Amino acid sequence: MKAHQRLVRESKTSDNAPDNVCIKTAVVKEVTRDVAKDIIEEYEWLGCMAAVNWFYYGIFFDGVCGGVVVYGQEYIENLGVWDKYGYTGKIILLNRGACVSWAHPHSASKLIRQSMKMLPEKYKVVTATVDDMAGEIGTIYQACGFHYIGSMRDNNPNVKSKKGDRSAWVIGGKMYGARAIRQKFGTTKLPVIQERFPDVKRVKQNSKHRYFAFMGTKKEKKEMLSAIESFVKPYPKRDPNDKRLPMTLTKEF
Repeated sequence: MKAHQRLVRESKTSDNAPDNVCIKTAVVKEVTRDVAKDIIEEYEWLGCMAAVNWFYYGIFFDGVCGGVVVYGQEYIENLGVWDKYGYTGKIILLNRGACVSWAHPHSASKLIRQSMKMLPEKYKVVTATVDDMAGEIGTIYQACGFHYIGSMRDNNPNVKSKKGDRSAWVIGGKMYGARAIRQKFGTTKLPVIQERFPDVKRVKQNSKHRYFAFMGTKKEKKEMLSAIESFVKPYPKRDPNDKRLPMTLTKEF
Protein backbone atom coordinates (compact mmCIF):
# COMPACT_ATOMS: atom_id res chain seq x y z
CA MET A 1 0.00 0.00 0.00
CA LYS A 2 1.53 3.32 -1.07
CA ALA A 3 1.41 6.26 1.31
CA HIS A 4 -0.89 9.03 0.20
CA GLN A 5 1.79 11.70 0.12
CA ARG A 6 3.75 9.61 -2.33
CA LEU A 7 0.67 9.28 -4.52
CA VAL A 8 0.15 13.05 -4.40
CA ARG A 9 3.78 13.76 -5.29
CA GLU A 10 3.66 11.31 -8.20
CA SER A 11 0.58 13.07 -9.58
CA LYS A 12 2.22 16.51 -9.60
CA THR A 13 4.74 18.11 -11.91
CA SER A 14 7.99 19.73 -10.84
CA ASP A 15 7.42 23.01 -12.69
CA ASN A 16 8.13 25.10 -9.60
CA ALA A 17 11.30 23.26 -8.62
CA PRO A 18 14.43 25.38 -8.14
CA ASP A 19 17.49 24.62 -10.26
CA ASN A 20 19.44 23.37 -7.24
CA VAL A 21 17.81 20.53 -5.30
CA CYS A 22 21.01 19.33 -3.63
CA ILE A 23 20.39 17.91 -0.16
CA LYS A 24 23.89 18.90 1.01
CA THR A 25 23.19 22.59 0.53
CA ALA A 26 19.56 22.47 1.71
CA VAL A 27 18.87 24.73 4.69
CA VAL A 28 16.47 23.98 7.55
CA LYS A 29 14.99 26.98 9.35
CA GLU A 30 11.88 28.23 11.10
CA VAL A 31 8.89 29.15 8.94
CA THR A 32 5.61 30.89 9.58
CA ARG A 33 2.38 29.06 10.22
CA ASP A 34 1.08 30.18 6.82
CA VAL A 35 4.02 28.61 4.97
CA ALA A 36 3.55 25.33 6.84
CA LYS A 37 -0.22 25.42 6.38
CA ASP A 38 -0.02 25.76 2.59
CA ILE A 39 2.13 22.63 2.20
CA ILE A 40 0.35 20.60 4.88
CA GLU A 41 -3.07 21.25 3.37
CA GLU A 42 -1.88 20.21 -0.09
CA TYR A 43 0.09 17.08 0.79
CA GLU A 44 -0.64 15.79 4.29
CA TRP A 45 -3.31 13.13 4.69
CA LEU A 46 -5.53 14.99 7.17
CA GLY A 47 -5.47 18.01 4.88
CA CYS A 48 -5.43 20.40 7.83
CA MET A 49 -3.25 21.67 10.64
CA ALA A 50 -3.47 20.13 14.10
CA ALA A 51 -5.48 21.89 16.80
CA VAL A 52 -2.41 22.98 18.79
CA ASN A 53 0.82 23.93 17.01
CA TRP A 54 3.90 25.49 18.57
CA PHE A 55 6.84 25.28 16.17
CA TYR A 56 7.13 25.25 12.36
CA TYR A 57 10.24 24.39 10.34
CA GLY A 58 10.95 24.09 6.64
CA ILE A 59 13.69 22.80 4.36
CA PHE A 60 14.80 25.21 1.64
CA PHE A 61 16.51 24.70 -1.70
CA ASP A 62 17.83 27.95 -3.20
CA GLY A 63 15.39 29.82 -0.99
CA VAL A 64 12.37 27.75 -2.02
CA CYS A 65 10.57 25.69 0.65
CA GLY A 66 10.50 21.98 -0.20
CA GLY A 67 8.87 20.61 2.93
CA VAL A 68 7.70 21.42 6.44
CA VAL A 69 7.27 19.83 9.86
CA VAL A 70 5.03 21.01 12.67
CA TYR A 71 5.43 20.32 16.38
CA GLY A 72 2.80 20.79 19.04
CA GLN A 73 1.27 19.55 22.25
CA GLU A 74 1.48 15.83 22.92
CA TYR A 75 -2.24 15.26 23.20
CA ILE A 76 -2.35 12.96 26.23
CA GLU A 77 0.29 14.72 28.31
CA ASN A 78 -2.32 16.63 30.31
CA LEU A 79 -3.77 13.28 31.46
CA GLY A 80 -0.58 12.52 33.40
CA VAL A 81 0.21 9.51 31.19
CA TRP A 82 3.89 10.41 30.91
CA ASP A 83 4.51 11.14 34.60
CA LYS A 84 5.76 7.67 35.43
CA TYR A 85 8.16 7.73 32.48
CA GLY A 86 9.64 11.08 33.47
CA TYR A 87 8.52 12.63 30.19
CA THR A 88 6.04 15.24 31.45
CA GLY A 89 7.20 18.72 30.49
CA LYS A 90 9.87 17.23 28.23
CA ILE A 91 7.79 15.61 25.48
CA ILE A 92 6.57 17.14 22.23
CA LEU A 93 4.57 15.72 19.34
CA LEU A 94 5.66 15.86 15.71
CA ASN A 95 2.08 16.21 14.54
CA ARG A 96 2.38 17.09 10.86
CA GLY A 97 4.93 16.85 8.08
CA ALA A 98 5.07 16.86 4.30
CA CYS A 99 7.48 17.40 1.41
CA VAL A 100 6.57 18.74 -2.03
CA SER A 101 6.75 16.75 -5.25
CA TRP A 102 10.17 17.97 -6.37
CA ALA A 103 11.95 17.74 -3.00
CA HIS A 104 15.09 15.62 -2.70
CA PRO A 105 14.33 12.04 -1.52
CA HIS A 106 16.26 12.67 1.70
CA SER A 107 14.50 15.95 2.49
CA ALA A 108 12.21 14.55 5.17
CA SER A 109 14.94 12.86 7.19
CA LYS A 110 17.19 15.94 7.11
CA LEU A 111 14.26 18.17 7.98
CA ILE A 112 13.21 16.08 10.97
CA ARG A 113 16.66 15.61 12.44
CA GLN A 114 17.73 19.24 11.94
CA SER A 115 14.44 20.67 13.22
CA MET A 116 14.61 18.54 16.37
CA LYS A 117 17.91 20.26 17.22
CA MET A 118 16.19 23.64 16.86
CA LEU A 119 13.45 22.92 19.41
CA PRO A 120 13.70 24.59 22.85
CA GLU A 121 16.22 22.81 25.07
CA LYS A 122 13.59 21.64 27.56
CA TYR A 123 12.27 19.09 25.06
CA LYS A 124 14.10 15.80 25.41
CA VAL A 125 11.47 13.49 23.87
CA VAL A 126 9.96 13.72 20.39
CA THR A 127 7.10 11.33 19.65
CA ALA A 128 5.08 10.68 16.50
CA THR A 129 2.09 8.43 15.86
CA VAL A 130 1.11 6.28 12.89
CA ASP A 131 -2.09 4.47 11.98
CA ASP A 132 -1.56 0.99 10.58
CA MET A 133 -5.16 0.67 9.40
CA ALA A 134 -4.57 3.73 7.22
CA GLY A 135 -1.50 2.07 5.72
CA GLU A 136 1.07 3.91 7.80
CA ILE A 137 4.13 2.10 9.14
CA GLY A 138 6.36 5.09 9.93
CA THR A 139 8.97 4.65 7.20
CA ILE A 140 10.42 8.11 7.72
CA TYR A 141 10.74 7.65 11.48
CA GLN A 142 12.59 4.42 10.89
CA ALA A 143 14.94 6.24 8.52
CA CYS A 144 15.56 8.83 11.23
CA GLY A 145 16.42 6.20 13.83
CA PHE A 146 13.37 6.61 16.05
CA HIS A 147 12.45 3.78 18.45
CA TYR A 148 9.23 1.92 17.65
CA ILE A 149 7.08 0.74 20.56
CA GLY A 150 3.75 -0.09 18.92
CA SER A 151 0.58 0.93 20.75
CA MET A 152 0.73 2.26 24.31
CA ARG A 153 -2.64 0.59 24.97
CA ASP A 154 -1.31 -2.74 23.72
CA ASN A 155 1.68 -2.37 26.04
CA ASN A 156 -0.54 -1.87 29.07
CA PRO A 157 -1.39 -5.25 30.70
CA ASN A 158 -4.39 -3.65 32.41
CA VAL A 159 -6.04 -2.76 29.11
CA LYS A 160 -7.70 -5.47 27.05
CA SER A 161 -6.78 -4.05 23.67
CA LYS A 162 -7.59 -5.75 20.41
CA LYS A 163 -7.58 -5.02 16.69
CA GLY A 164 -10.29 -2.64 15.57
CA ASP A 165 -11.44 -1.70 19.08
CA ARG A 166 -11.13 2.03 18.43
CA SER A 167 -13.44 4.21 16.36
CA ALA A 168 -12.81 6.76 13.64
CA TRP A 169 -15.09 8.83 11.43
CA VAL A 170 -14.62 9.30 7.68
CA ILE A 171 -15.82 12.66 6.36
CA GLY A 172 -15.16 13.66 2.77
CA GLY A 173 -12.58 10.90 2.35
CA LYS A 174 -10.60 11.94 5.42
CA MET A 175 -10.36 10.02 8.67
CA TYR A 176 -10.80 11.72 12.03
CA GLY A 177 -10.12 10.14 15.42
CA ALA A 178 -12.29 10.54 18.50
CA ARG A 179 -10.29 13.47 19.84
CA ALA A 180 -10.58 15.44 16.59
CA ILE A 181 -14.31 14.69 16.37
CA ARG A 182 -14.91 15.90 19.93
CA GLN A 183 -13.04 19.11 19.13
CA LYS A 184 -15.24 19.72 16.09
CA PHE A 185 -18.63 18.60 17.41
CA GLY A 186 -18.34 18.35 21.19
CA THR A 187 -19.41 14.69 21.00
CA THR A 188 -18.79 11.47 19.07
CA LYS A 189 -22.47 10.64 18.68
CA LEU A 190 -23.16 9.79 15.05
CA PRO A 191 -26.60 11.53 14.80
CA VAL A 192 -25.03 14.82 15.88
CA ILE A 193 -22.27 14.56 13.29
CA GLN A 194 -24.75 13.53 10.60
CA GLU A 195 -26.62 16.80 11.04
CA ARG A 196 -23.70 18.56 9.35
CA PHE A 197 -22.26 15.67 7.37
CA PRO A 198 -24.99 13.19 6.36
CA ASP A 199 -22.50 10.94 4.57
CA VAL A 200 -20.20 10.47 7.57
CA LYS A 201 -19.14 6.88 8.20
CA ARG A 202 -18.00 5.38 11.47
CA VAL A 203 -15.21 2.83 10.97
CA LYS A 204 -13.13 0.54 13.14
CA GLN A 205 -9.62 1.64 13.88
CA ASN A 206 -6.60 0.27 15.69
CA SER A 207 -4.81 2.15 18.43
CA LYS A 208 -2.18 4.52 17.04
CA HIS A 209 1.35 3.19 17.11
CA ARG A 210 4.20 5.33 18.38
CA TYR A 211 7.76 6.21 17.62
CA PHE A 212 10.15 8.00 19.99
CA ALA A 213 13.40 9.89 19.58
CA PHE A 214 15.47 11.42 22.38
CA MET A 215 17.65 14.50 22.68
CA GLY A 216 20.16 15.92 25.12
CA THR A 217 23.32 14.48 26.59
CA LYS A 218 24.24 10.83 26.24
CA LYS A 219 23.12 10.31 29.85
CA GLU A 220 19.78 12.02 29.25
CA LYS A 221 19.11 9.98 26.13
CA LYS A 222 19.92 6.77 27.98
CA GLU A 223 17.58 7.68 30.86
CA MET A 224 14.73 8.62 28.52
CA LEU A 225 15.09 5.41 26.51
CA SER A 226 15.33 3.21 29.62
CA ALA A 227 11.82 4.32 30.65
CA ILE A 228 10.27 2.63 27.58
CA GLU A 229 13.00 0.16 26.63
CA SER A 230 10.85 -2.84 27.53
CA PHE A 231 8.30 -1.70 24.92
CA VAL A 232 10.74 -1.29 22.01
CA LYS A 233 9.96 -3.59 19.09
CA PRO A 234 11.43 -4.36 15.65
CA TYR A 235 10.34 -1.94 12.95
CA PRO A 236 7.16 -2.96 11.09
CA LYS A 237 7.65 -3.54 7.37
CA ARG A 238 5.36 -2.82 4.46
CA ASP A 239 3.84 -5.85 2.74
CA PRO A 240 5.11 -5.79 -0.88
CA ASN A 241 2.07 -7.80 -1.96
CA ASP A 242 -0.42 -5.26 -0.60
CA LYS A 243 -1.57 -3.35 -3.69
CA ARG A 244 -4.43 -1.48 -2.04
CA LEU A 245 -4.67 2.28 -2.17
CA PRO A 246 -4.89 3.86 1.29
CA MET A 247 -8.45 4.28 2.48
CA THR A 248 -7.38 7.53 4.06
CA LEU A 249 -4.42 9.73 3.43
CA THR A 250 -1.23 8.84 5.27
CA LYS A 251 1.41 10.92 7.02
CA GLU A 252 4.48 9.41 5.45
CA PHE A 253 6.53 12.20 3.93
